[in-house]
Amino acid sequence: NIISNTKRFQVLKRDNFKCQYCGKTAKETRLEVDHIIPKSKGGSDELDNLITSCIECNRGKRDKSL
Repeated sequence: NIISNTKRFQVLKRDNFKCQYCGKTAKETRLEVDHIIPKSKGGSDELDNLITSCIECNRGKRDKSL
């Protein structure tokens, strides 16, 4: 399942285009949309399970739940 561009933009906008883990902004790094509960662990694509993450934090988190 791929997150739609519309939903991705909703998450980025809601989170003020800032990584919710380390605070980096889109000017500082590439931002992605991350699953709080990973899909591999039963997480959904619902907005309340999605968060803005920089590429570094997202790669470091991998498939771990917070």
